[in-house]
Amino acid sequence: MLGIEPRDYQVEAARWALKQRHAVVCLPTGSGKTVVAAVWIEHVLREGVSKILVLAPTRILVEQIARFLTKVLGIEVVAIHGLYPKHRRVELWRRARIVVTTPETALSDVDTVVEQGFGAIVVDECHHTTGMDAYAKFMRATKDLYRYRLGLSAFVPPSRRKEIEELIGTVRVWSWSDPRIAKYVPTWIGEVYEAELLDRERELLKRLEELHASLEGRERGLARLAMRWFVRDGFLALWESWERSEKLRKLIDLSPYRSTVRELHKLDALMRVLRDHEGFSKAIVFVDRVVVAYRIAESLKALNPVVICGKARASHDVRKLLEMARDPNTKLIVSTSAGEEGLDLPEGDLLVVWSNVASPLRFIQRHGRILRATEKRGPPKFVTYIVTPDTIDMDSLIDGIELAKKVGIDVPVSEEVLESLWRRSSRARILQILEESPMPLEWVAEILGVSTDVVRNDARKLCSRGDLVYIYTHLGKVYASSEAIHRLYEEFGEYLQADGAYEVKVKPFVGGRYLRAVSGNSFHEVFEKLRKVLARHGSIEKLHVSASVPLPTGALKLVNLVFSYLIDDEKKLELALRNAFSIHRLEPSEVEEADRS
Repeated sequence: MLGIEPRDYQVEAARWALKQRHAVVCLPTGSGKTVVAAVWIEHVLREGVSKILVLAPTRILVEQIARFLTKVLGIEVVAIHGLYPKHRRVELWRRARIVVTTPETALSDVDTVVEQGFGAIVVDECHHTTGMDAYAKFMRATKDLYRYRLGLSAFVPPSRRKEIEELIGTVRVWSWSDPRIAKYVPTWIGEVYEAELLDRERELLKRLEELHASLEGRERGLARLAMRWFVRDGFLALWESWERSEKLRKLIDLSPYRSTVRELHKLDALMRVLRDHEGFSKAIVFVDRVVVAYRIAESLKALNPVVICGKARASHDVRKLLEMARDPNTKLIVSTSAGEEGLDLPEGDLLVVWSNVASPLRFIQRHGRILRATEKRGPPKFVTYIVTPDTIDMDSLIDGIELAKKVGIDVPVSEEVLESLWRRSSRARILQILEESPMPLEWVAEILGVSTDVVRNDARKLCSRGDLVYIYTHLGKVYASSEAIHRLYEEFGEYLQADGAYEVKVKPFVGGRYLRAVSGNSFHEVFEKLRKVLARHGSIEKLHVSASVPLPTGALKLVNLVFSYLIDDEKKLELALRNAFSIHRLEPSEVEEADRS
C-alpha cells in the first residue's frame, strides 16, 4: 500500500515492532529509519488506530518527515510546531489523523493531545527520552495512552537503555555489519552538539556585541576577535587574551565576569558526547587554544588524556608523546592545530571538534587530516562538532561545512542537520526580525546592535538560499523572510500593484550564466514567460531587470533592478515582477536610487 518499496530489513524491523507493540528499533544512520516508521504506521492504521503522533527533535525535521509520510502513505500528514499560534494548533490537533511535531510543542499542548485520543506514537531520535528532556517529560505524561509505541534511533547508550525501555519499549539493535545494511551505512557519521550560554554569559556576549558595533577599524576587529574567542573556545581563552592585551583591557573590563561565568561553557557538551558514545576506544578533541587543551585534560583525568600541542612537543620527546597517545589505556587525546601538523596522530573512533575555525580553508584542511579513508570496513566512526548556537560560532561551522561540500570534501553532516543549524545561527535572528516586520537592513543592524556590513553579509547568504526576499520602495530595499512575503503586500502594497504599462526586459541567471532575456509590456506577459523558465530549471538564482520608466516630464528613464535572491517558487517570481512593474510609483529621485541599486 506504500508509495515506495521497503528493503527487507526495514519490513523485518517494522513487523518485529508491531508484534512487540511497545518497541525501540535501533538502525544505523543511513539505513532508512523513517521508512520503517512508514511501514509501521501503515499497519497500525489497518489495525484501526484512528490518530497517530510522531515526535521529531527539530522543526525542520518535523516538516521533512511530514512531507515524506504524506508522499508514501498517500494521506495528509500535518506538521505542527511552535510557529503556529495556539488556536491554530488546537484546530490542527483536532483535524489531523497523523501529526508530526516537536516534543516541546507536544508538551506545551499536552492537554489537547490527551483529549484527542492518539492511539499510537513514533518517537524519532528516541535516545533523548531520558532525564529532564522534553521527550521524557512528554512520554511520562502520556505513555499509557498508546496501544502502540515505536522508538527510532541510531544508537541507544547502555546507561540510558533502562529508562528508554520503561518509557517506550523493548530495544532491538540491527547491526551495521548485517550485509543487507552495511552498504547503506557511511564510514563516518557527523553529529552536532549545542553548548548553550547561561544568562550571565549571554550578558557578556551582548556587551561584546555592543562594543563591536560602537567601534571602528582595528578596535572593531579586536572586539570581533574577543567575541569569537568567547563563543568558540570559552571564557578561559578570552580571559587569557584579555590579560595579555593592553588594548583589549582598555576596551572592556572582564574582571566582574571571572567568578560569575563558566570557564569552558562547552565542557558540559563534551561530557555529553563522551557519555553518548560509551565504549569508544579513543577520542580525539581538536581545540585552538593551548590553555583550553590543558584544562580539558585536567577535567577528564579518568580517561588518561594526552595533550599534543606546540608547548607539549617542545617539552617532550615527540616519539614518546606519540607512544603515549597510541597506548590503548589512553582514551583521550587533546590536540591543537600546532600539535596536529606534521604528526601522524593515532586513529580515533570518536573525533570532537571543539573550536569551529572561522576560515573555511582551515576547516577543509583539518577534515583532510581527521577524516582519513578507512581501508577495511568496520563500525562507523563519529565526528562531533560542539557549537554555541545563535552566535558567530554557529556561522563559522555552517560556512565551513557548506564550502567543504562545494569543493567535494565529504563532510558527514546531512542536509537536514545543516538546515537545522541555519535556524540556530546568528543569521536566524535576522530572519526572526524580518518574519515579524519587513524593513531595510540598516534598521535590522540597529535592532541587533551590530554593524550594517555584518547584516549585509549575512543577508546576502540568506538571499542566496532563498530565505530572504526584498523589493524596492521609497525606503530603498525592504527585506522580508520568504515565509512572510504576505507582509510585504500588507505594508508596501503600493509597490506591488503591477499596473505599470511600460517595457520590462528580464534576464534570468541560472546555473552560473544568464539565459536569453524575456521582455514584455505587462506583468502577466512577462510572468507567463518566466514561469516556464522556472518550471524547466527548478529555480532561478537571480533576475536582472531593465525597465523603461516614464518620468513626470514625459521622458523615459532606464532603471536597472537586480533581484539576487533564490527564486524557487512562483510566489517569489511574482513578487519580483510585481515590484518591477510598480517601480513608476517611486519619486524621480528614488528611481535614480533604484537605478544605482
